[in-house]
Amino acid sequence: MIRLNCFLEIADSSLRQKALNAATELVELSLKDEGCISYEAFASITSDNHIEIVETWRDEESLKRHSNSEHFTRLVPILESCGNMTIEKFTF
Repeated sequence: MIRLNCFLEIADSSLRQKALNAATELVELSLKDEGCISYEAFASITSDNHIEIVETWRDEESLKRHSNSEHFTRLVPILESCGNMTIEKFTF
């Protein structure tokens, strides 16, 4: 399995809702992708500029299909336009 922890630091508070909307749609659609074990987004209650997306995939093939999906290629650039994104990847 593969776990990705994706951290988004939103550049400006005016972009928070845009980022939340994109993250919400990304979660809803990604949960339907073949090989998706879990896909969740978390917004900080102590900081308006932090969102984390935690996703677990069955294997690299599933993650690759997801990364090439319409919703991923449309929504991730929106998230990236809202601030700085970093990713941690774990295989287990």
